[in-house]
Amino acid sequence: MQKKQISLFFALYPALRIFSYFFQPQTPLHSANPVNTTISAAILLAAIYFLWKKDEWGWYIIALEIILGGAGGYLAIGSLSLRTCLLGVSLLIYGIQKILDIKYWKLKNKEIISNIQYPIFLLIIWAGFSAARGYLGGHDIHLVVSDTIPYFFFLYYFPLRELLQSKKFKELCSNALMAAIIGNFALIIFTFIGFSSGHFALQDSYYHWYRDVSLGKITELPFHFYRLVLNEHLLLVPVLLWFIHSVIARSDEGTTKSRDATKGQSPNLNITGTKEIAASRYAGLAMTMLVVMALNLTRIYLLALVVGLLFLFTRQNLKRWLTISISTLIFFCFSFTSIHLIASRGQSLGWELFGVRLQSIASPQIEDSSLSRLLLLPKIIEKIKAHPMLGEGLGATVTVFSPIFKQEITTPHFDWGYLEIIDEMGIIGLFIWLFTIYYLLDAIRKNSLSSKNFFFASIIALLIINLTSPALFHVLGIIWVACIFTITPKFSK
Repeated sequence: MQKKQISLFFALYPALRIFSYFFQPQTPLHSANPVNTTISAAILLAAIYFLWKKDEWGWYIIALEIILGGAGGYLAIGSLSLRTCLLGVSLLIYGIQKILDIKYWKLKNKEIISNIQYPIFLLIIWAGFSAARGYLGGHDIHLVVSDTIPYFFFLYYFPLRELLQSKKFKELCSNALMAAIIGNFALIIFTFIGFSSGHFALQDSYYHWYRDVSLGKITELPFHFYRLVLNEHLLLVPVLLWFIHSVIARSDEGTTKSRDATKGQSPNLNITGTKEIAASRYAGLAMTMLVVMALNLTRIYLLALVVGLLFLFTRQNLKRWLTISISTLIFFCFSFTSIHLIASRGQSLGWELFGVRLQSIASPQIEDSSLSRLLLLPKIIEKIKAHPMLGEGLGATVTVFSPIFKQEITTPHFDWGYLEIIDEMGIIGLFIWLFTIYYLLDAIRKNSLSSKNFFFASIIALLIINLTSPALFHVLGIIWVACIFTITPKFSK
């Protein structure tokens, strides 16, 4: 960890959001601000310059935009997000450079082929086929494009293989991630205090910025409590599991060093101290993420966290795993209860709200969000029956009566991850997705990775979240899977 770099990135995190509040990109309510377009174009040109010069700073810009930008649409050039522009130019320049690289083509064909992960290409090809079906089927071209673009982020697998050999790139990404976690915590707390105290109100300018630019969701609940969701929270549990895994692993190492010392051996005190400090920092980051989860209050995330914790278990760290897992769940409950007690001005601990949300799993009609998901289900199944094998194509929508708006609405959000894949890409598309995940899990299983348990836990957590959220085929979900592909060693011979 580099404190100066983390501090710089932490300053950039709110700066980006404040800038986008006053100089918004194109939204349903506002046209694109020229200042936003100009700054975005300047960043794009800088990235192009560095990428063409084969300078890592080009990839630094892309990495920082993804990590610090999260899932928000803060910067855009006209109607195109900066992230999409960076994706297109970076892959184009990278591809051209590889074609012109004589040394690359002098490699043995076997070595080039071994770098290709065929399930990824199969998935991209099928996504292209599904996009064509959606367009020819009359789907809104904007929805077709927005559903297709995320799959091309899989292609970052190739430059990542080279970039992760760079110590500076890994340090930058690590420090940016930590700054983003702290920044997201600050944003959520700031937003919650603003609405709970009455300084912000639903349908005001900040609310629309949070919804349309930051791409979040705000739900008012009893006793001045607000449920706050951002799309980047799709990776909340996988990243949280990494920090919990790190705390368990480093705590075990610290315990081993202490035992060596009591036996008269001479452990490296500098290394031991460094690992203990790292473990404490990871624990602190994990606690901030648990507070965010308490305000996010998404049931599927809680289920994914519990299952993910089970996959972190090993016989060697039974006591540490049990202690830290129980502490994690207790701290989550404590965070939720404390925040709700403060928000309600001492009137409620919030347990009744938590109980209602759990009860709505069995009786979904008692809560609007669960009822909406229940009403969508038969409509989605009808659509799947019409095109079961190939799907109806990307950009699909579903029309259903909304108990919230008291009228029929048409939405591209299915709220059923796997059913959305089947409806748009067919059973064949779902099979390709599952084969890709199996291929990755099998690669992890066949290699002696020190963090094998975490890789399994994070992927399983993502698969669980995808039950009710578009976790797998969201941009961040695809980037996460691509990163795991990149850092996973080859199949054992």
